[in-house]
Amino acid sequence: MKHVVIINRMAKQKNLKELLKEMETTFRARALPYAIHLTKGSAEADAIIASYHDPCRFYICGGDGTLHEVINALQGSSHELVLIPCGTGNDFSRMLKDRKDILAHFHHSLAKEAKAIDVLKVNDHYCINAACFALDSDIAKHVHDENWSLIPRKLAYLTTVLRRVFVYPCNEVELIADGRHVYQGKALFLACNNAKFYGGGFCFTPDAKLDDGKMDVCLIRSFPRWRILYKCPALLGNKPQRLKECSIFQCEHLQVLSKQGMNLDGEPYPDDRIEITVLPKAIRLVNEIK
Repeated sequence: MKHVVIINRMAKQKNLKELLKEMETTFRARALPYAIHLTKGSAEADAIIASYHDPCRFYICGGDGTLHEVINALQGSSHELVLIPCGTGNDFSRMLKDRKDILAHFHHSLAKEAKAIDVLKVNDHYCINAACFALDSDIAKHVHDENWSLIPRKLAYLTTVLRRVFVYPCNEVELIADGRHVYQGKALFLACNNAKFYGGGFCFTPDAKLDDGKMDVCLIRSFPRWRILYKCPALLGNKPQRLKECSIFQCEHLQVLSKQGMNLDGEPYPDDRIEITVLPKAIRLVNEIK
């Protein structure tokens, strides 16, 4: 199996050069066939993956955005995936062991076999981490309005929440889970997650697993905006279930009608009639899951 390294040129990791040197040295010492590609954008990564027809092990050096694009390119293939988390957003990597040690991810992967995990199919797109609606969708559009590069991503997300919550037009959503009508009304937060974390480390679905064939849905119904400060301890403490407005449930298929679009793995998408389906065992992940 060929080992193919795809690096996002925008990846911000001090020891990325050290990683590349270690990869090349190791591949050569073990006489493993390999290739290294530096990409400028998602279309380039798609073209690289499409050029490999035999099963390969792809090492993705980047964050949630790069991973999202790669997941869409890998669908239907027999390729394997190793995530080397070194992007600006690394929420999915919070599900992995040694998530902050990129050298450890590489070395551990050499002795591990791939394990099949679930992916969410969202209309014609795929996501591996989270599909978010309501205020979360609005935040995805505005979180980059300011330069938050000097503060942690979770704090940037929270700051944007506090800025947008008072101007966000709380629209209605309708939810049909596994053929059963479960909610129609105004929602402040709505996260449909394959994994646990999003928004820089918020955990609204603490029981989510990557290989259980289910998505975990967290719905927080609308409440008076001035009460947001009183709700923050539960939200910041990753205990949304403490809120009376919160409902958490699992399903295999979810229809969402919303007029405000969504974001997939942190990337905004404009669709307002959404069908989300869990694809069990759809991606072969090599990283060790917590």
